Amino acid sequence: MIKIQPVVREIVLEEIEAYFALTNGYMNMSSYAYQIRPKVERLTKKKITIASLVVSLSRLRKEFKKEKPLIHKVPLANITTKLPLSEIAYEKTNKLVNELESLNKTIAVLPEDFFTVTMGTSEIDIMCSANLERKILKHFKAKPKIVNHNLAAIGVSFDPVVFGVPNTFFSLLAVTARARINIEELISTPTELTFIVAEKDFGKTVALFSELHRQTHQLVDLAG
Repeated sequence: MIKIQPVVREIVLEEIEAYFALTNGYMNMSSYAYQIRPKVERLTKKKITIASLVVSLSRLRKEFKKEKPLIHKVPLANITTKLPLSEIAYEKTNKLVNELESLNKTIAVLPEDFFTVTMGTSEIDIMCSANLERKILKHFKAKPKIVNHNLAAIGVSFDPVVFGVPNTFFSLLAVTARARINIEELISTPTELTFIVAEKDFGKTVALFSELHRQTHQLVDLAG
């Protein structure tokens, strides 16, 4: 027989708004119980009372409050920016991979330039400073699948230890998600996560991470 508690737990964890409302104590548990009862009954294959669902939610709230927060303030060491950027994506073929190997011989990438290559299962994506776009298009013989312009990079760096903390990426993505900023692409290294956004969202994104940087450094100062 399927128990109520694990089913309710799974439903709450699938709805991040419900998780935060329950954990922070502003959920109307009776109202939410009516909302999820049909799904709980379908999954458990039995009739469920509202009272039993409220009890289950109350137990979950105590459980969640003992856990580390799902979203936490990630201490940032530095913020870097690059713009304007271009994105060029090609279909992945053996010929293109061979041409990619010789790219660094024909194009000089300076320290101040932005340049990354992501090789997926079916395509190769190049994110670069806009001044490199024409040279890259000339180097490859194939027609690109996509060419995007007017992009910007905001890189946030942190201590290597931070990278191993659960939900670090989720917490950083939450910063832009709350502001409804569309992320064109994410690029990561062991100590840095770079957000690629439209140039129109550049200032807003920098301001958000600058505020996070200020808050986390303020907490460190208070702790010290």
